[in-house]
Amino acid sequence: MLRLETQDIMNIAKKQIASIFKMEPLELKFVSDFKNESYLLTDDKLHLSNQHYWAKVMDCVFENQVRPVLMCEVLYFLRSEFMESDIKLLFSFDMSEGGDRTATATAEVQFNDTPELDRGDIAELIDLALTLQDKQWFEELTAKYNLLSA
Repeated sequence: MLRLETQDIMNIAKKQIASIFKMEPLELKFVSDFKNESYLLTDDKLHLSNQHYWAKVMDCVFENQVRPVLMCEVLYFLRSEFMESDIKLLFSFDMSEGGDRTATATAEVQFNDTPELDRGDIAELIDLALTLQDKQWFEELTAKYNLLSA
């Protein structure tokens, strides 16, 4: 598992935005206008996760325009960077009175690197384990094969 912090996520977003829009963003800044989302507040912090797919989380400033960046877009940027992975994205916004309105972002990237094997694939690996005379691997593969056969 890989854990990304705010700056890592911002760097990836800038890179992906520049690639997609063929324009370099001047700035990415977090938004703080969550008037209708007060029900999401916990201890003066607003937390947004993958389930808040359509929430606006940032503004992307270009030379001649400002474009909103949605949570789903940030997820897309991260998935483009880390193919074949599951990503848990969390944005936290400080909404306390007199607070500095800071925002943080974290992402946990879980790679899908466990192949799904069918009975035929496992049978071939069993043959390989026998050829290599690897008893432990043979036993593990045989147990998996028997589970799939049941």
